[in-house]
Amino acid sequence: MKLALIHAMTASVTPIEEAFREVAPDVSLLHFMDTGLLPMIQEQGKLTAPIIQRFTKLLQMATESKVDAIQLTCSAFNDVTKILQPLHDEKLFRSDEAMLDEALTYQKIGLISTVKETPIALKNYVLERNPHIQIESVVNSDAVRLLFEGRKEEHDALIREMIREMDSKVEAIVLSQYSMAHVAKQIQSSIPILTGPITTAKRCLNHLQNLKG
Repeated sequence: MKLALIHAMTASVTPIEEAFREVAPDVSLLHFMDTGLLPMIQEQGKLTAPIIQRFTKLLQMATESKVDAIQLTCSAFNDVTKILQPLHDEKLFRSDEAMLDEALTYQKIGLISTVKETPIALKNYVLERNPHIQIESVVNSDAVRLLFEGRKEEHDALIREMIREMDSKVEAIVLSQYSMAHVAKQIQSSIPILTGPITTAKRCLNHLQNLKG
């Protein structure tokens, strides 16, 4: 079984690799990355034709590698799956798909993000499935900047503070980026903290196993 991982941030690689080592160690992972995508969406504020064209190139390389499925790892770009799925026989998985399906079991959720374009993509998915769900959202772009600068402890401290501020307002907290999933283990919370990598790996494994029959 072979899975393509599509990255826009180097910080997404380790969390998803660790999740697959834990959940599905027999799945072969192929990495395809374009770190120019995040600055583009931050500058343009939405999915644009140039961004979609760059994703098309990444997906083409993935399909040429004969993968069984394709998994995005950056939540800011998840809506591209709607546009490009009809062009591919392989299943394109959003980075947040499994995590948000779990979040839909709650009536009021909190989204914590470090990329300002991310909440739009997450809200689109959630509200299409349950227009009555209540969503609180907070974004701190300084956190992802600290991560890029190698200041991981300061990044983690910001995320912990965002979790504390959200804790009493919602029934569950969603950590939008893979790059902050590890912070869930650093803090005691009175409510569930949902993260992407493990749930993603489990869903991918189930899909790949079903393909094998």
